[in-house]
Amino acid sequence: MSRGVVEAPEYLPSKPSISTGIKMHDLDALGTIQRTLSRKVIVRDAFRKPVTRIGGIDLAFAGELAITACVITSLPPTETLAQKTLRRNLEFPYVTAFLSFREGPPIIDIINTMETKADLFLINAHGLAHPRYCGCASHVGVLTGVATIGVAARNLCGVYDCGPQKVGEAVATYCNGRQVGWVYQSKEGCRPIFVSPGHKIGLDSSLKMVKACLIDHKLPEPLWLAHRLANNEKRRVCSTATKT
Repeated sequence: MSRGVVEAPEYLPSKPSISTGIKMHDLDALGTIQRTLSRKVIVRDAFRKPVTRIGGIDLAFAGELAITACVITSLPPTETLAQKTLRRNLEFPYVTAFLSFREGPPIIDIINTMETKADLFLINAHGLAHPRYCGCASHVGVLTGVATIGVAARNLCGVYDCGPQKVGEAVATYCNGRQVGWVYQSKEGCRPIFVSPGHKIGLDSSLKMVKACLIDHKLPEPLWLAHRLANNEKRRVCSTATKT
């Protein structure tokens, strides 16, 4: 990776696509909601200790159907304790930096309906590393009261001097001069992942928990298992639809 400051991509188009059905004033109102929620985000360790059960949540999509998967493992993640999928029709279009309004409801549904409870959730989303400091992982954490960490494959708004140069190296990411997370090289030959506190956890502990969940994959194990489960269910849904 080249040296020098790495800028985040533009997070919001100057004019939303007409096909979304969302007007700019709607986004202004939703942005206000995000800023309000961001003031309730707890960026310190307020989770239950010791962490013995950790959950991973990911989504797959079949058209406008969201397939949400949650897998709860032990910590270290050597045993799967519970898993579940839920299907829900999406009610909000894809608009960058507003994904909590699209993906948040099904994630909240699955957290609330899991019989086995996790001490902490890893969500395939951003947390504090968001232009209004309230990505989907933070949004969900505040509304449910659970501790969350955002783990994403792509950068949203973080700026960092230089990407990690070797496996196990983490580099701090910033938004408007405030540290919002880490870019972390989790596996050889893969692009790094972006880790940020969601809710009820600090910056250092977010990275520590992600590291503790890594086994053989780029993603931490509970999240990798949830990713696999969501996509397996998506294939089953699409196969059934094709047959009918």
